[in-house]
Parts: sequence; C-alpha cells; structure tokens
Amino acid sequence: MTRMKLAFLMVPALGAALLFGTLNPKQNLPRPAPSGQSIRVLLSYEPGATSFEEKYLFPTLRLLPLGGSVQVSSGPDRESLRPVVTVFADKPLTFTPQNNRLAATFEGLNFALDRVVQLRPADPSAPVQYRLPSTARPGPAPEYPGELWLELRSSGLLVVNQVDYQDYLKGVLPSEMPPHFHPEALKAQAVAARTYALVRQQADTYWKQFGADVDDSSSEQVYNQTRRHPATDAAVEATRNQILTFEGQPIQSFFFSTSPGATASIEEVWMDRPPAPYLKGRPQTNPIQVSIESEAEALAFFQNWNPEGFYDAISPFWRWKLHLSREELEALLSRTLPERARLAPQFVQTPEGPLSPEAPGFKLGTLQKIAVLKRTTGGYVTALEIQTSTGRYVVRRESNIRSLLRPDKAFTGGADVLLELWQGGPRLNFPNLPSTAFALQEERDERGNLLGLTFWGGGFGHGVGMSQYGALGLARRGYGYRAILEHFYPGTTLTTLNTQNKR
Repeated sequence: MTRMKLAFLMVPALGAALLFGTLNPKQNLPRPAPSGQSIRVLLSYEPGATSFEEKYLFPTLRLLPLGGSVQVSSGPDRESLRPVVTVFADKPLTFTPQNNRLAATFEGLNFALDRVVQLRPADPSAPVQYRLPSTARPGPAPEYPGELWLELRSSGLLVVNQVDYQDYLKGVLPSEMPPHFHPEALKAQAVAARTYALVRQQADTYWKQFGADVDDSSSEQVYNQTRRHPATDAAVEATRNQILTFEGQPIQSFFFSTSPGATASIEEVWMDRPPAPYLKGRPQTNPIQVSIESEAEALAFFQNWNPEGFYDAISPFWRWKLHLSREELEALLSRTLPERARLAPQFVQTPEGPLSPEAPGFKLGTLQKIAVLKRTTGGYVTALEIQTSTGRYVVRRESNIRSLLRPDKAFTGGADVLLELWQGGPRLNFPNLPSTAFALQEERDERGNLLGLTFWGGGFGHGVGMSQYGALGLARRGYGYRAILEHFYPGTTLTTLNTQNKR
C-alpha cells in the first residue's frame, strides 16, 4: 500500500471583527482556514423543490434561540449594520417581510428592521443554537450554531448560517455518510468534506451573490439534514485541519455514494471541466478488472449481480434494474427532453429533425430507439441518443442524462415506477436515475417496433472522486483513512493546516 505523504501548511489565522454590532466589510470574504474560521452556508427552505425561489426563499422565518441571548442587528446591507435589540433565549422570534423591509416579532413586541439582519450570540461565551421550525423540511426542526444572516429578496428571505468550520463539518458528515460506517471511512469523508469546503470558499461560486460560500444541499455537500452523532464528531476531531493537496494546492475532492465497480475521470463525466491527475477513473474491484469496450460487454457487466470482489457491493445501489414501456418512455421524454434543452442547451443537440426540443410546438413522436453513443471504460454513459419518428436527439453530461430518465410516475404517467435493487426492497418513483452507469436491453415485437427498455445499471452518483461505499469496503479490508484517500485521489498529499500566525 502506498503511504500518503504528510505536510504542514502555514495559514494566518483570521477572526470575525465586530465593533458595536457592525461587520467589518473586509471580513465578508475571509481567507479560509478550517479551524478558528467560519464558512457561510445558504440554507434551503424546501430541499426537494426545483426552482430557486421555492427551494431557498423563506416566506417567513420563525426561530427559537437556545442556550443564550441573541443580539439582533440590521441595516440596508452587510456593511451598515446597527444593533436593534437583544432577545432572550428559549423565546420564539419571527421575521416577516413588510413594505420592502423586515419586521421582527418577539414576546408581543414589534421591531422595524431593514433589509439585512444579523443574529449572533450577545455573549460570546454563551453559544446559541437556532432552531428553525419554519422550514418545509420533513422531520424534527433543524438547529444551527454560529450566526444567522437574513436578507430580504423580492418574494421571501434568504437565510445564511455563518458557522465555525468544525461545527459545519460535524453537520455535514452524518448528512453525507451514515454514522455506523467504519471509523476509517468516516475520517476519509471528513478530510474530503473539509477540502471540498475550503476550495469552494476560495472559489467565486454561484452562492457568493447571496452572501454564502456553499448551500446545504447535494448541489454542494449536504449540511445539517441529519443530526450530529458522536461517531461523526469523532472523525471530524481526529482529522482536525487535515486537507488534501496536489502540488501545494487544495484539490477538488469530489465524492459520491456508490460505484458500480469503477470510478470515472472528471473530464469524461463533466466534459466542460479540465482533467485532473488525481481524478482519473479507476477500478474499484479486486481481483476483477473493469474495462468495457462494447455495449455487449456493458450489458454483461451490469447483469452480473455477483458481489464477490467489488468494494462497493455493500451498497444496495451497487446493482439496480429498471423497466419502462415505450409509452412510459414517450411520456417521460416528452417532458424531460424539452426541459433539458431549455436548461442546458449546450448539452442537447438535434442532428435530425425540424424542431429543437425547447421550440414551441415540439412533438416527440413515436420512440424508435435509445442508444448509447459514448461511455467510459468503467461503464458510465456520457452521450445518449434518442431516435423518434420526428427526429434524432443527443444528450450529453451525466446530470442531464440522469434527469432525462427519471423513474417517477409523475413523469411517466400511470402506475408506480419500480426501481429494483440488488439487495433490500425496491424503490418506487425514484427522483432521478441513480447513475449513468447502465446498459440497455430492448424488447421489440415481431415487426421490430420498440415495446420497452430494461436498464441494467449500477452505482449511485456522478462517479468522480471517492466512492463512499467504496471507502467503507476498503476500511473493512483493513485500509486506514490515509490509504483510502490515496486510493481515490492518487498522488495527493495529506496536509495539516497550521492556523497560527507566522512569526
């Protein structure tokens, strides 16, 4: 086993500078350091929603501060805050839009506020947890440490949690990896999650326009959707300040749930991104080798439900199967093909046909064939062709292919759609295709007309970087977290950030 290199990187420590309730504007985009430094997370109101407004805008915000009193400051922007009121713990506090501003209600009292509000502990020695019962998330009301920032937008409130890195990671880890996983797999996940957050904080991400570095969903990494657990807390503490670097820079530490027997190279899955030496497709098997050169080989590979030798076979999604009739596929593609053409036109082409799918009056017609145009040697489909009586359409990129083929009766119409898993019960009306690692088996009548397709597939997620169930499989084989990280991100260095100021 290759031993991972160890290094130490000096990073100056930074702290929030607050004076009389006013945020120093130079601290808005602080230089990141995972310990003693905060990260800003845009919170979702309804995680499963499809539009930005439905997903992130709170119509009103009700919260319950726990543990200590809260200072409420407000202003027209983040740089012009003034203290308004200090409220006691364990008493509900409500924020509502009123006349293009925010208003707060506490214990029967009303407070007029501006468009931006900051909530922070009135006493730094008395940390506060903010319980938010007003989200549309199922289950117990989530609780958030640190500070909350509220900003009024046209039809609701944006809510950003500014939180210490360690607390952030302790909210990420149980939401991304089950706490019962092997401790070495949990440590590997902690390092990957910390590195990912650090890179995203440094980058000019989409979320910066909302005063955040990341969001709390699978668009980035899931945060605080599962309660903290001692096992995941321990993994975060055991790897404190450790990140992965390549040639001295933090890496893009992508991770996903389950591989079907191989990972994929970043440029194959996301062709608009450059290659990275540490994000190359690799077999996740021993002693079996994975090298798929034809569609016949792909079908045989995904029809193999013998788990022997596969690191990820602990996962119920290691192998799956889906059958859709031609009628179900036509109903599905009539909705999802125009949607993909509208949302990602650069990845949807019309080589033949009078109309692009997003054009008014588009009709799918009779489905004649779905064919794989290109796949990785590990089995991930990167280009898919749809042939119909009205034209021929090509869809590229894994997120588009998975959204195109949604096994959900809301898109197919009629009866529930059954996703069979190799172990455990079937899943009904799954929101997206689990992965693009699949092969197709046609069913045709005596005249050659398409009757339906069976998707023989494997894996769950995009396929780039570390497979979480693969990390568990390696840990059960005796790998420590350093060896797991070296396996999934070859050539990287495990680096410990030193947050003390240079002398």
